[in-house]
Amino acid sequence: MTRKHYREEARADLPGVAFDSIRKMLLLEVDEHGLTLQEDEPGQVTVETGYGLIGLREGVDTPVAGMVAASDSRNLFMMKNAMVEHLRTVLPDLAEAMRWSDSAEIGGFPPNFQFGQVTRVARLGDAFLRVTLKVEDVSIFGDESIHFRLVLPPRGMTPDWPAVAPNGSTRWPKGPGAPHIPVYTVRSLDRASNVLFMDVFRHDGGRVTEWCEELHAGDMRRSRVGIVGPGGGGLVDAQSLLIASDETGFPAVARLIEGLHAGATAEMILETADGAETAYPIPAHEGVSVRWLSRRTGEGIADAALEALPGHPTSAIWFAGEKKDARRLRSAAKTMGVPGTKLHIAAFWAS
Repeated sequence: MTRKHYREEARADLPGVAFDSIRKMLLLEVDEHGLTLQEDEPGQVTVETGYGLIGLREGVDTPVAGMVAASDSRNLFMMKNAMVEHLRTVLPDLAEAMRWSDSAEIGGFPPNFQFGQVTRVARLGDAFLRVTLKVEDVSIFGDESIHFRLVLPPRGMTPDWPAVAPNGSTRWPKGPGAPHIPVYTVRSLDRASNVLFMDVFRHDGGRVTEWCEELHAGDMRRSRVGIVGPGGGGLVDAQSLLIASDETGFPAVARLIEGLHAGATAEMILETADGAETAYPIPAHEGVSVRWLSRRTGEGIADAALEALPGHPTSAIWFAGEKKDARRLRSAAKTMGVPGTKLHIAAFWAS
């Protein structure tokens, strides 16, 4: 995509920041996430992501400014939000003080937020529930980004929804009315009816599990929720893959298999409490082998994926599971020389 496709642009001065230091931070993101480096010249760096451009330029009142560009206001907001969140981890005072050159509506709903209404919850195999959500607009969801945040208000409280903060990021509510905001996969869409389907892994103590059980039992008091997205990774364009996941990633695995090219091959390793007995419907695809592991017998996807890794020197690597396991596999793949563009390794939960 060329620069002319990015019709929206915003800048924010970055006082007290050395260009070389923040440039190194940006290039680390390029390497970590396999992003496209469009230009890297004295005083100017531009990186392309799945949502738009992010870069460094000469500032108005300071030597350095952050720049973001996108095809529309929703994606522009997502780029601004991403820059603020990255800066917040290393320069929190600067992140809070940022003010952008565009005129986004402060205090209103974020452009990537919409409401959803649950119309049905059904059992799906032994360990999942399928939730049907009527939403405002499913057209924003595609194969490039298949995830979203569910914005779930607490039981018995007046909902407090997210808003646009003065620094251009999402202001998430705090306190008793703050929502639970886990990430889920769009399993499928009914575009004609603006309906989104999500599959929830049932596990003890899970707030979304408890919510789904309430709805399934007929208690619809919390059937109105928020949706923030799309976000995260999308389908993988590869002819050879190594796929490893526990139950938390099964909906994404199902989308991934459905999106494979004809002739693509994959070794797939799936972990559940009882192996294949979980009965989650993973689509079949010619050229994809499936090995089920059972936690009850001590098997785990991390060790199995590490063992399989040397047999995939040119494959794309896709992993969803526990945070420490994701780090182990990413480190091993990088040591083996697998380029970042082929790594799709995500921590879906932390122990």
